[in-house]
Amino acid sequence: MFNASQELEAASTYRMIRFTEILQSESPQPVLEPLIRQVWSSPDAVTLKEFSAVCWAFGRRLQEKLHIPIGLIGSYYGGTPIRAWSDSGVISHCNKSTKPFKSRSNTADSGLWNAMIAPLLLLEINGAIWYQGEADASGDYNGYLCMFPTMIESWRRQFRRPTMPFGFVQLADKDGEDVGTPVVRWHQTADVGVVPNVVLQNVFMAVAMDLSDPESPYNAIHPRYKEEVAERLFLGALTVAYNLSTPFQGPSPVALSYSKSSVLITFKDGPISLRTNLSSAFEVCCGDSDEMSNWTDCKAWEAVRVLGNTETSLTLDVAPCGQKVVQFVRHAWKTTPCAYLQCAVYGADTALPAGPFVLPVQGAH
Repeated sequence: MFNASQELEAASTYRMIRFTEILQSESPQPVLEPLIRQVWSSPDAVTLKEFSAVCWAFGRRLQEKLHIPIGLIGSYYGGTPIRAWSDSGVISHCNKSTKPFKSRSNTADSGLWNAMIAPLLLLEINGAIWYQGEADASGDYNGYLCMFPTMIESWRRQFRRPTMPFGFVQLADKDGEDVGTPVVRWHQTADVGVVPNVVLQNVFMAVAMDLSDPESPYNAIHPRYKEEVAERLFLGALTVAYNLSTPFQGPSPVALSYSKSSVLITFKDGPISLRTNLSSAFEVCCGDSDEMSNWTDCKAWEAVRVLGNTETSLTLDVAPCGQKVVQFVRHAWKTTPCAYLQCAVYGADTALPAGPFVLPVQGAH
């Protein structure tokens, strides 16, 4: 966190915030009492030093805005897959074979759920924020499409809050390019691109792909731009969790139409503002009419340039497709799609980025 010293110095002034941290542990069966690393404490430069930066900065913003007591429970374990945080019912629902429990593996099916979430079920909580997925991007990234919404519903049911607000951080970047990271980002939204949606209701998201920090001493997978992440989560929580209508989403596409050698993308949550990275932010998949029914059928993608834009739309030059038909368009489909705050499309009034998407083009099929 870039401003960690300032946060720690001011922490003791937040007298209406208390926090606790669960000890990183796992169990083959659900346990009744969690192991505690940090007991319920008032924040100060000593007690807060090793607590989650995003969780603290998010909670601090809520307290400043709402002027109510805030309790934060930190339960996290880096480098772990979603299966470890899901009970056996979630894994079975998603047709995943159960892996044998291995002590101290931190990736065992349901191991972290059993030890670090299940013992909290007797508490009355107002919501959860989730920052996970990197391990799945390097593994079963397609499985995230079923696992994530099913896990959320399972948590809600077991915490006895069927509409419990649930916020998450869409995956940030990391060193090198891989196949899984963009796919997990898409699956985190149930393949819609924005939340809340019909699958992920009462859910909010912080897009983080534009917070690249390649010089981070903790590795690029841990960018130090925690304030930006917390701010974006905070904006979503105000609307979704506290019914305080606040713009919290960047622009998102509502229509893609094809005409001759161009594609028109129309956005909502504008007006839009174009920044940089316009030569590689958008890619198209070309093919014969009705050749592909799903974007996963695309074998090759062509980078295309932006011809122009209005406050609510932009036009892509798809001449590279030649005589073939534009089947799909995708945006920001890279592990690191841009430098810090330099992705292609932002809300002109909100400065929030458009998230990644991959969508079929109307008139191509």
